[in-house]
Amino acid sequence: MMGEPVARQNWSNSTFEVLTNSGKRWLIDMSSSRRSEAMDYAEKLLLAGKHSGVRVTELREGWSKERVVFEQSDLGRENPLKINLEPEAKFCATLNSYYELPARLTMGRILRAYLDKNNITILELLYHAGHLRTLDRMDTFYPAALQHGAQLQAKLTGQTKLERMDKLQTVFDKVLKRARKDDDLLAYGDYLARHDLDAALALIKSEVDEKQAVRTIYGMLAYHIEGGGWREKFRRAVELAEAAKSERALNLADELIAEILDGKAAIEELFGGFFTPVKAWKTYVQIISGRFLTVPSYMSPDIARLNALFDHHALSATREVLLRRVSKGLGSTQALSKDGRNEDRTAFISLMRDLVEPTGLSGGPAMAEAMIMRAKTLLGENGEDLPIDTAIRQALYLMPSQAVRLGVLVDLTSSELGQKYDGVIRQQLLLLLDALRSIYDLFPQDVQEDERLRGIDALRERLGMSVMGDDLKLSLSASLSKLSKMPNDAAAESEPSSEQRPQPSNNQPPEGDLNLKPGEVLFEEGALGDAAYLIVEGTIQISRNHNGKSVPLATLQRGEIIGEMSLIDHQPRMASAVAVDACKLVRISDKNLQERMDKLADSDQVLHFLIKTLVRRLRGLARNTE
Repeated sequence: MMGEPVARQNWSNSTFEVLTNSGKRWLIDMSSSRRSEAMDYAEKLLLAGKHSGVRVTELREGWSKERVVFEQSDLGRENPLKINLEPEAKFCATLNSYYELPARLTMGRILRAYLDKNNITILELLYHAGHLRTLDRMDTFYPAALQHGAQLQAKLTGQTKLERMDKLQTVFDKVLKRARKDDDLLAYGDYLARHDLDAALALIKSEVDEKQAVRTIYGMLAYHIEGGGWREKFRRAVELAEAAKSERALNLADELIAEILDGKAAIEELFGGFFTPVKAWKTYVQIISGRFLTVPSYMSPDIARLNALFDHHALSATREVLLRRVSKGLGSTQALSKDGRNEDRTAFISLMRDLVEPTGLSGGPAMAEAMIMRAKTLLGENGEDLPIDTAIRQALYLMPSQAVRLGVLVDLTSSELGQKYDGVIRQQLLLLLDALRSIYDLFPQDVQEDERLRGIDALRERLGMSVMGDDLKLSLSASLSKLSKMPNDAAAESEPSSEQRPQPSNNQPPEGDLNLKPGEVLFEEGALGDAAYLIVEGTIQISRNHNGKSVPLATLQRGEIIGEMSLIDHQPRMASAVAVDACKLVRISDKNLQERMDKLADSDQVLHFLIKTLVRRLRGLARNTE
């Protein structure tokens, strides 16, 4: 520290009391104005083992009641807590990096049982000597946590598990040593209680050496949310976010909110429980989009304040934590509802609609993988699982546009599932690219031009984060660049005319008669629709691919029209059409139908809207009942 901190001036005095319990009631054993002195005394009482409980409380000037800052009861035995196994961790190169959010989330998930039992976050634990010492004395829980952390770190460094255990124990000892010298941090915690986070950060910058700034900032935040239940901690964190003026202050408050919502006990206390898992997931998705407008009385009222924050800020850390809850649940075998498979399927499709973004799914690779795994178990017939390639196709049918499908496939390449089935994902990507001829094929017709271009940029960003092979990445990047070029300068300010829309890629005439031989394919499932057909003579069989087999859906004859839906909504063909015998058809081009639809829009907008709505619903019905 550099000189006497301004934060100590006019600092509201705190009194720390150490209480003991011998089975009947809590009795005050000592009192001090210094937190470290009270914690050291409590440590001696714990080591003596003469009491069934030891508690430390804090009472500040202006408080109506004291706050419990530490408590250990039933000291004669260790509760059988179990660590949670995490699949991965991020490497921490310095001591300060163990205080930053990525490391805190990993440690918090491993130590969740202890944190939830004591109503504390991992940030509070890192600055609490009493809890750190208690953790160190747990003969089974702490060693198991240390070993698991060392195993994760060994994968990242190439060192042995034993070497990383020694390193992590050294880090633990340093963190404990820091936590014992915490009285200077209390001053900043008190200052933050009376000012906003921006002012507190400015004060720390002016008073604290740069090497100690990270420790001081996070220590201040730890003491600010210490004590009380999860609702109280959550309220304080949300208040910091609401008052934040700078990006730095908002990000720190976002970290606090994310860390709180990453805990199971906190979620249960804040949200009060949900009737079904999918109800919980839809609630989280609505919050991060700022659409959770009615908060039930049994939930924390501060959930509404978080929803309002998301209406104005990204809160990327909190968003990631909530979406992680959704993707983990969706990718598990947990039932979505309480009413069986059919209801689960309906709930799944509804959730997917909530997760759709213009160029993919919220939640990135983890969510894309979870969607495919759930589609695999839900969208098959007779309760059977789908093959993975079929599950991918079926899931993509649920997506509303080619841009969303492309984003999902790109995200999948960065998932474990995508790397395992790289060939399947690559094939789907190439099929999709084959069907794209301009930017208008990617997005629905009613999307504005500037939105299309922003969508291309978003797809490029997704592509940049993908771990797919360089060959495919370069091909996709080139395709996106080509698609982003406008057909001509005149189109830049308006919707494409029928002349600017993609034209047929085959040699069929734009209008007129078409003759097919028996067995000849008229169009294939997944191909871009550029024409509808009136059957004049012969029979056409409509079929779809299911589990690698062609399944007949209908047989159409003279006087019937096929392929009309793709012309109206410009989505890929949902089925294949093959001539059963010699056929004669009249081809109705995209241009011809669009001219008629444009005239209809001018003369009868209601009927025009009804036709397009009917097509969307028919497509949805076909996809949902596969």
